[in-house]
Amino acid sequence: MRRPRLYITGPQCFYPGGEHQLLTMKYLAEEYGFEVTNIKEKMGFDDCDPATGKQPLRKLTPDYLDDCDIVVGDVNFFRGGEPESGTIFELGVGFARGKKLYSFTRDRRDVIHRYPVGQLCPDGKILDEHGMGYATAHTAGNLMYMVPSKIVEGDFEACLKTIVMDLIEEAKDRGQRIVPRQDLRAKSTWPLGELPRAYLAGFECFLLNAREVGDRMKAFALDHGVEGIFPPDEAPGLKEPEDMSDVYTRSAFYFDRDQLHIRNSNMVIANLNPYHGHEPDSGTVFESGMSFGLGYRCYCFLSDGRELIEKVPCNLGEDGIYRDIEGYRVENCGQPLASIIASNMTVVVGGFKDAILKVEEDTERLKRGE
Repeated sequence: MRRPRLYITGPQCFYPGGEHQLLTMKYLAEEYGFEVTNIKEKMGFDDCDPATGKQPLRKLTPDYLDDCDIVVGDVNFFRGGEPESGTIFELGVGFARGKKLYSFTRDRRDVIHRYPVGQLCPDGKILDEHGMGYATAHTAGNLMYMVPSKIVEGDFEACLKTIVMDLIEEAKDRGQRIVPRQDLRAKSTWPLGELPRAYLAGFECFLLNAREVGDRMKAFALDHGVEGIFPPDEAPGLKEPEDMSDVYTRSAFYFDRDQLHIRNSNMVIANLNPYHGHEPDSGTVFESGMSFGLGYRCYCFLSDGRELIEKVPCNLGEDGIYRDIEGYRVENCGQPLASIIASNMTVVVGGFKDAILKVEEDTERLKRGE
């Protein structure tokens, strides 16, 4: 019987001594009976261009996770109130490719207690530091990675133990008259038309006037030959549960709605401006990774196009590595985003309208066969 194959993703590659940490995680996983597909004896973290000192970009194909069974992500907060964006991108790719998702964090309390930057309004609403709805306040994380992955409180070994127990329970079920759950989420419900259809991912859906903003975004997109879907839109064929009183029921429904929006599209246009800290909104990043995993055209926009080493406060060490206040490596890849994202999405410096104009330009080039 083949050993289950793990793909491990997380910010360890940015930690001092991160290469050794990852190898330790690999050996630990092997002790628990897993095969690790992506951690090698020599990771090549320092394969920089000798002329520029820049790290190489990771240009991937959507099927790069296909040789694993399970994706395990470290979703501890990183430089603010969001997990490391490359980790969440890979969890999104894993979901698109039908992989089991697990994640772990030292603290599984509601986000509002781990990133307590918000205000309570007289009507009971919680707003974040930007004056937007604090959607993740009373859950363990953004619903886009929290719902499809099983979040384990503890370290990597605690996550491994949970996976082992789940695999044992699945094996026991196969020996009994127990039918596995049926997952219908991979089916689209809205055939594509003549125009490209874009899922408009971003934290605009947390604005207090989100519907109005979304309508304007969709109208501008349509004027330029793109049909847009905004996260709060209704998804054809998806019925809201009768009882939405539980926060996790609501989160699961909103996740299913948004992932269905993506499957009903053939493109993503994502707002990857910084959100709670230096990282983009993790839900938007997950949706970007999912879209990449489905083979879509992937666009993102942000207003500050400076590279990461100019945006994240850091110093250049004698070893040639830029490190932030925590001692974590800051990617010197010449890009304004994590290299795995910048390498696999078309990055537009500007706003939403600039991204739409870029999509329109690229669509015309594709029509001409360029």
